[in-house]
Amino acid sequence: MDVKGFTLLEMLAALMVMAVLVMGTSHFNRQWLPRQRVIAASNGVLGLIQRARAEAYTSGPVSLCDGNSRCDAFGTTRRLLLATTPPGGGAIGADDIIERYTLPPNTTLTWNRFRGTALHYGARGNLFYQNGHFLICNRGQARKVVINVLGTARIEAGDASGCP
Repeated sequence: MDVKGFTLLEMLAALMVMAVLVMGTSHFNRQWLPRQRVIAASNGVLGLIQRARAEAYTSGPVSLCDGNSRCDAFGTTRRLLLATTPPGGGAIGADDIIERYTLPPNTTLTWNRFRGTALHYGARGNLFYQNGHFLICNRGQARKVVINVLGTARIEAGDASGCP
């Protein structure tokens, strides 16, 4: 007698394993993945700030701004733009762009600052009284990239209640 199929006990064991896997995947999508995206974005923004400061030292004034506005405004965004600052502070053209940075999916960035529509580094790598922080958010996870008045930056834990 050659019977093929599953016993009830085998079926229940398989369902239990599937339930554990589904619960693990749910936790992965809800907590771990957004946290890793915020960490990756904050490291990317910190690297872009450091590059902006280095470019200012070597090539002259640069601006770090909202990639959607070309330095006309700075709102909540997913894109950043690093560009040389045109003489006289004119509009940023396509030839002025040094680097574009896009944040990971579902991740947003808000700039909380003292003043200005862009972060402007002078020829000596200094800021013009624009200290503040970038708040990076993704599904209840947050980190801040804090910039002091000298233009150096560091990463800190962020409060997700300030997220859009």
